[in-house]
Amino acid sequence: MCGIAGLFQSGPGFDAEAARRLLERSAGAMAHRGPDAAGIRVLPEGLGLAHRRLSILDLDPRSDQPMVSADGRFSIVFNGEVYNYRALREELRAEGGSFRTESDTEVVLEAARVWGLERLLPRLAGMFAFALHDARTGRLVLARDRAGKKPLFYCVEGGRISFASELRGLLPLMLRAPAPDADGIDDYLTLKFVPSPNTLLAGVRRLPPGHLLVQEAGGEPRVERWWQPYAAAATAGGSLEERLDGLLRTAVARRLVSDVPVCLFLSGGIDSGLIASYLGETGGAGMAAYTASYPDLPGYSETDAARLSARAFGLDHREVALDSAEVLRLLRDDALVLDEPVSDWVWVPLYGLCRRARADGFKVALVGEGSDETFFGYDVMLDALTTLGRARDPRWRLLARGASALLAPLYRATPRGHQRFDLWRRIAAGEPAYLGSSVGFPPSLHPHAAGPALGARRGERAIASVAGLYRLHAEHCPRKDDDEALVSLVEFYGKMSEILLQRVDRVSMLHALEARAPFLDHELVEFAFSLGPGTRLPGGRLKGLLRDFARTRLPSEICGRRKMGFSFPFKEWLRGELGSEVGRVFSSSRLFRDGWVRADFAARLLAEHRRGLADHAPRVWMLYSLARWYDRWVP
Repeated sequence: MCGIAGLFQSGPGFDAEAARRLLERSAGAMAHRGPDAAGIRVLPEGLGLAHRRLSILDLDPRSDQPMVSADGRFSIVFNGEVYNYRALREELRAEGGSFRTESDTEVVLEAARVWGLERLLPRLAGMFAFALHDARTGRLVLARDRAGKKPLFYCVEGGRISFASELRGLLPLMLRAPAPDADGIDDYLTLKFVPSPNTLLAGVRRLPPGHLLVQEAGGEPRVERWWQPYAAAATAGGSLEERLDGLLRTAVARRLVSDVPVCLFLSGGIDSGLIASYLGETGGAGMAAYTASYPDLPGYSETDAARLSARAFGLDHREVALDSAEVLRLLRDDALVLDEPVSDWVWVPLYGLCRRARADGFKVALVGEGSDETFFGYDVMLDALTTLGRARDPRWRLLARGASALLAPLYRATPRGHQRFDLWRRIAAGEPAYLGSSVGFPPSLHPHAAGPALGARRGERAIASVAGLYRLHAEHCPRKDDDEALVSLVEFYGKMSEILLQRVDRVSMLHALEARAPFLDHELVEFAFSLGPGTRLPGGRLKGLLRDFARTRLPSEICGRRKMGFSFPFKEWLRGELGSEVGRVFSSSRLFRDGWVRADFAARLLAEHRRGLADHAPRVWMLYSLARWYDRWVP
């Protein structure tokens, strides 16, 4: 796990010394991602690469980066892990490959030389973002892993392309400081995130999950998809439960490949509980397991259930307590304002877990992300199946057209109750009926929140990005009427990849801690997407397949618990001193003064929440997070 950055310029005018200075600044801005080593390589032909290393596999300095192939043809900077690198190395040796280190990075480098990217990428089991330069052809390739666990930003300007693992690493490489992107802010207000490839900054792009960017010398960059989750799943024999067992066992075992200690973030639910159940069988017996607790409001804590799982599987359970005073201190710390706003407040307890694990000497933590999206774990996903069915019914579409036309004047005047109305409006307009579980201010409510700087934008581009996922489903899903697969796809590429994985990467890497997600093993994801309608939801029960399987491995008290989700008491604390802090930010932030969001609307949401008139906590948080980001990162 590392931080990478680079510059690539074809044609005259490349200043190697100036490039080196810029790359030093870029790498320094991302030092938290790789405190163990730093390296820069600049070629006069127009290439500069920078790397910050967090040593996880092969701790020898010979594996520091940038790394160059033995024949000098390929140069690489790599962020992430390839869990099956040892098996790939043996395949390559059988085909004439040779190695100087024990690192996974050199395996990727040699595989690019021997196999080429088309054979290489589908064989990588892991998480990664990397830049690979071919000196013979003058071609630069940027690649990102299937689910988007590792980030990669880039900018094309002035005849060159620059890239980095984080925005804070990209900004020093750009020719000018980017302005806020109105379309990006519009997207964020609509969905609580900015869909890739766009960002909140003009001219800055994010490489989408499962994509690569190819920059030929003298040409224009092109972005191509190299993976989608409807890839054919392996048809191993056995029952569903046996196949699921084999895939989970492999996924956990792969993520224990490490030359440094590994720990587990353990909740009281079945996802991390299942991971825990495999640890003793795959080499992780006695592992430390961390759980967040809240002394102020113990009803949010899952420590009792987590302790039960830890005891059942021989783990060393450790509690990390967070109270409202500590949370307030964290939120006031300007140094913790990430270079992208995080609309999911769970980054706060995650920060506490990562800080404690790193202080205890760990560099790797296993996490449970990915299960809900692939195995149908959210209530809204189940509701969406009914919604999508109705949206295809001509009678219901007729009703939606009439209702939306009749009620439009009312909803233009009221800032509440837009969820149902906006569904009718979307169906009447032929827009996606299901936007995902992450929705901020839908288009009908958008005018109440949007300031004059957004002009006439009303979330259309965000809606179009979701429509693109509907098209992806139609093009690749072998069952075109499979609404379960469609809903999972929207969640996979929406909230999960753009919010949950983003905050896991940023918060863990602030502490130089690598987070690994067994449920996002690509073979397990492809298996889940290959299942026919109803298979993941036996009896119409959320996460029914996984829950039934968990009953064969977990204590009955864990399987019978109501799903809590990983959260913390922001809703309640917002009515106390934390609410006063949010109000202070709302009253002083340039986000509102510059006209991006209406200050009176934000203040109204906060006041209504604090008086107990409505639960506006999620929207208050997303505006607070955006305001804090704007004041820290926008000049």
